[in-house]
Amino acid sequence: MANSREDRCDCGSAGERGAGERGAGEFGDAVWDEPERLHVRKSLIPEGDNTAFERIMGVSDIFPINYLSRGVAAARSICKVQLYRGGRIPAGAGSGFLVGPNLLLTNNHVIRSRQSAAQASAIFQYEMDEDFSLGRSAEFSITDETFFTSASDNLDFSFVSVEEGNKEARSLSDFGSLKLLPQSGKAVKGEAVSIIHHPNGGLKSLSLRNSQILSVHDHFITYSSDTLPGSSGAPVLNDQWLPVALHHRSISHPSNRNRWIANRGIRISAILTNLKLHASKRNTDAMRITERLGL
Repeated sequence: MANSREDRCDCGSAGERGAGERGAGEFGDAVWDEPERLHVRKSLIPEGDNTAFERIMGVSDIFPINYLSRGVAAARSICKVQLYRGGRIPAGAGSGFLVGPNLLLTNNHVIRSRQSAAQASAIFQYEMDEDFSLGRSAEFSITDETFFTSASDNLDFSFVSVEEGNKEARSLSDFGSLKLLPQSGKAVKGEAVSIIHHPNGGLKSLSLRNSQILSVHDHFITYSSDTLPGSSGAPVLNDQWLPVALHHRSISHPSNRNRWIANRGIRISAILTNLKLHASKRNTDAMRITERLGL
């Protein structure tokens, strides 16, 4: 959220960080990931992208030109999550993205409850166009019809429903969605990732491949992207523009709490595992969401 300092990361350049500054051994020294995850990662690469696996392993920076157009298409589904209190008074902002029909994913610390969901909105196309003019944004009401969340000190996610149409008669389906895949290995240690977000609750922005995955854990990954308050709830994306994690906070230096050395995102596979667990226990919202996600 825009009011939280947990999203702040002055990670600096790779040369500025250095392995010695990361501390606590959290990020590990090995670059290569587990063979099973590498196999999954390679299977997600389109056949026509002949240098993709070399990029993942840190060799080639050659991209097919459709990398740009596919990124623009992915960005359409990413929005500013605007929070309000009584009387439509703005009360902070975060980021979020569409993942299925009328379904948005963001952080629990952005939208904590059905009540806060019913007072929030999703603002799409809040961004500059090619001429650096502010385009026509589209605001849709977030609703409490569907709501499923985890604690902010655990997986820190919230699925919420969004209205299909708005007052300007625009359709939510025009903005597409990002596919959530349950398998582990959508990105591996040492791989570059990107984040499309609304830092400080401002215009849609892109942290493009200036980040490397530093470590992979059961429920989260760490990476070196630059973010700001308001980036919470943004997707962490691989080079195929698939979400690999849900950005939720930064990590401070173990001996200097005012210095930020990495960012942390909740793994999509961990979120979906939790969702399916609750669906198996007949949680109504979890069941509805798994159906919308095609799980």
